[in-house]
Formats: sequence, C-alpha cells, structure tokens
Amino acid sequence: MSNATPIRAGFVAAGSRSVSHMAALTHLENVTVAGITELDPARAATAVARANDRRAPGSDPIQPQVFDNVQAMMDATDCNVIYLCLPPYAHGKIDHEVIDLGLPVMFEKPVAVDISVANEIAAHVAEAGIVNAAGYQKRYGAPVQAAKARLEGLPIGMAVAIRLSDLPSQPWWRVQAQSGGMLVEQHTHAVDLMRLLVGEIETVYAVGGIFFSQDVPNLDVFDMNAATVRFAGGIPGIIGNSCAAPEGAAVFPPHLVHVVAQGLTVSVNQSKATFRTQDQVEEVLPTEPDDLLLNRAFIAAARRGNQGGNQNGNQGSDQSNKQAGILSDFADATRTLAVTLACQRSAETGQPIHLADFVAV
Repeated sequence: MSNATPIRAGFVAAGSRSVSHMAALTHLENVTVAGITELDPARAATAVARANDRRAPGSDPIQPQVFDNVQAMMDATDCNVIYLCLPPYAHGKIDHEVIDLGLPVMFEKPVAVDISVANEIAAHVAEAGIVNAAGYQKRYGAPVQAAKARLEGLPIGMAVAIRLSDLPSQPWWRVQAQSGGMLVEQHTHAVDLMRLLVGEIETVYAVGGIFFSQDVPNLDVFDMNAATVRFAGGIPGIIGNSCAAPEGAAVFPPHLVHVVAQGLTVSVNQSKATFRTQDQVEEVLPTEPDDLLLNRAFIAAARRGNQGGNQNGNQGSDQSNKQAGILSDFADATRTLAVTLACQRSAETGQPIHLADFVAV
C-alpha cells in the first residue's frame, strides 16, 4: 500500500477501546471505518455515536455497516485492516480466523487471559508474517518516550508501579477467568512501561487475596495484590494494585511508574514525565494523544507493509520510522501478559515464579 492507499478499517467488537480507535482514525487522511462485527446492534450503534462525539473537527461522520460475523463484514466492505478489540476472555478462535485473512491487525490488550492461548496466537502471527500491533498506546506518547531517552544508558536501581482504584462496573471484569483481574486487565499498562523502561522481568513473587470485596456478587478476582519482581541484572521492582479503594478516591494515578536511576528519579505515565535530580525538577507533557500516535503508527505500517521501528521503544533512525514505527506487537504484548499472569500464579501458589519456566519470553 502507498501513502495514498485508502484504508478501510473493520472492527471486531464495539467496546470502549473500539470507540477510542474509531475516533482516532478520523484524524488520519484517507481512512474510513467501514464495518463493525458485533452481535448486539444496539451496542454497535452506541459505540459509533460515542466515537462521532469525539471525532476530529470537520471530519466526516463515522458510518460503518454492522455485521454479526467477520466474514460477512469482509464480503460486504473489503476491509484492508482489522481492529480486534475483544474482551480478554474472547481471544482465541476468532484471532486465528482474522489472522488467516492475511491483513494488518491491531490487537487490543490484554491479548488473552491464558498464556497458552496467547502463545498460540503469537506463533500464528509470526507464521503469517502480517503487520500487527498491540494496544499499548502509552508507549507512544511524548512523556514515555522522553523517559526512555533520559534513562538510556543510566544505571537503574529500582522500578515501582502502584495502582489503587475502585471496582469497574462490567460484570465480566469481576470474574478471574474472564478478565484476569486488575493486574492483568488494567495495571498491565504500568507493567508494560516497566518492561519498556527497565528491561525484561525474570522472577516474580506475589501475595494477594480478596480482603474487602467478599460481598460483591459473582466476584472472584483479587482485590489486593502485591509483588516483588527481579529484572534482568538483578534490578528489583515493586508492583501493587487494589480495586477496593473508595470510588473516586484513587491514591495513585493510573499507569504511573517510578524509576530510580543513578542521579535521577523518573515518574511517568501518559499524562506527564517528571525528572528529578539533586538540582532541579523537569516535566514533559503530551504533545498529541497517545491513541492518535498509536493509530498513526499502525496505519502507516499497514500502508508500508512492515512494522518499522522496533519493540523496545526506539522508533528507528530514519524519519519514516520515527513517524510510523510500531512499538509493541503481539509477541511483545505476550511478554507483558506473561508477567501479570505469573504474578497471579505466584499469589495463588505462594511460590516464586521464574518467567523462563512459565513462558518463553
């Protein structure tokens, strides 16, 4: 595909992440949301209305056709990129069907709730050789990229990520087998940033349980979970999360990661990077929304026919890669998933988990 190639995007499922991606695509030239596969037409209509409320000023309204299966969407719309925005538990058979289409695919995170399912999909993606991206949009923003650049080459001593918030409302979110719980489904962004900024995690030891949410119907996810982790090279890390804080009383902003390096402390999420030294405090703020940056990278890669950049967060040396490099693909997202699932397994068993034994990372 050339830069002038029209992009017809097809969406599978109509949740909140589909809304964000559809809205972001209205900021890109010659891109149309052509179809949505969704079993509930009312849910699809609500998602389109919400996306239109957020579309780029002056852009055409989003008016996709709605279908109840992917093949019908493909037959009617001839989409040339697919957004797979499934809830975590739904990944599996449909991923393989979409991969077999041979088109560029955006996979929303987390990419599964079972590591064997994720590994099978990752192998299929690699075999198919398709352009692919994972929905870790936080990597793309100016604060995170500035933090990565400042930490490059510095000795690192520790990384910390803590999220304390209330319980999401979706019924499926409260079921371990469907969402994986807060660490797998929400705090995954912070774990991903820890990997991006510090490196791969080799060992985890976690404790957790249900402490305050025993009376919540149909809930079996931990409402408290805390883990110590060891990165390559022996660097320690701390991951903590709770979904039992009072509503609206979150103590730590979502996805915030602190990194203690030699002579520098970095605190970063999608909203701001703060750099503290003995002499000064500096801040870097977003220049563009990270969802827009992710979608721009994915669409450019689809048109170009290759990933560009690389998966450790460096966007490449030439200008096209700086603009368009994909910073997290399905295989990399599987490594983030592995860390969160290993923490869950450790908390359940009371034993440390070595990632090399848990999954090939």
